[in-house]
Amino acid sequence: MLGRTRHLLRGGALLAAAGLLAACGATGPTGGGSWEFTDDRGEKISLPARPTRIVAQSAAAGTLWDFGVKVTGVFGPQKLADGRTDPQIGNVDLNSVQSVGSTYGEFNLEKFASLRPELTITTMYDETLWYVPDTAKDKVKPTAGIKIGGKPIPEVLSRFSALAEALGADVKGGPVAAAKADFDKAEAGLREAAKAKPGLKILVVSATKDDLYIVRPQESGDLKYFRSLGLDIYEPKAGADYFQKVSWEQVREFPADLVLVDNREAQALTPTQMAGISTWKLHPAVQADQVGPWFAAAPMSYQSFAKVMNELAELVRRSRTDVVG
Repeated sequence: MLGRTRHLLRGGALLAAAGLLAACGATGPTGGGSWEFTDDRGEKISLPARPTRIVAQSAAAGTLWDFGVKVTGVFGPQKLADGRTDPQIGNVDLNSVQSVGSTYGEFNLEKFASLRPELTITTMYDETLWYVPDTAKDKVKPTAGIKIGGKPIPEVLSRFSALAEALGADVKGGPVAAAKADFDKAEAGLREAAKAKPGLKILVVSATKDDLYIVRPQESGDLKYFRSLGLDIYEPKAGADYFQKVSWEQVREFPADLVLVDNREAQALTPTQMAGISTWKLHPAVQADQVGPWFAAAPMSYQSFAKVMNELAELVRRSRTDVVG
């Protein structure tokens, strides 16, 4: 259960401040010339030409797509049970890519090989390539890992921007520059919203039918970033890694004016499902109808996080600060 739980919450612990590692791209939009990139493990990838056939984990694929880099194949969450696109994969056109696996631990090496991939890209919470099984990691090289665990969002955005640029994307003009401007505006808006609501206490949770998980913002890149913008997000005093696990009977021991709930429907209970749990309905924020989404696995792009911050700022503006004393 602990392994499954870590999988559940590490996927939302979305970033150290080591400076950007060296990355350089080949000239020309479709390759030509040698190509090198050093990933966040410190591993240098050297190829005879810029890779164009890329297989990427869902969150990485969604991020690169927004930066203008289209991928050939994907692995990791793609669709929800009702057929809707999983938020983790963002704007990727699932009709134009091939899937080599959609659940944790699933990786079809035969299908992967058929795509003739030149580079595999995924995220990391530590030094482990996310969603790449141990049995497959030596068979999908070369691999590039971008670390997101515990790193503030701007640092992760910078790393993905460097990777996208190395892969031939224009990250200084066009849609990416416009998205960066929207991101900066959304950041200022969230900072202003937080400043206008001093004393607003926020709790972030993820849930299963048996347990409630109090998310640790210092280990979650997005929440760590939001705290730096002025939001007062509760930090658990107990537990380990990315959360403190508590029983549903303990829910009132964690009062807050506003609760943000993990929105990954494939991994966690939705607010509608949580509403059927009697003790959850006793939480003061729930009674005050001050519950919103935590975008635990949003793609790490300017476009994605501009939207996340705009929605969060609006939620903060609407919230009362007197729900708890």
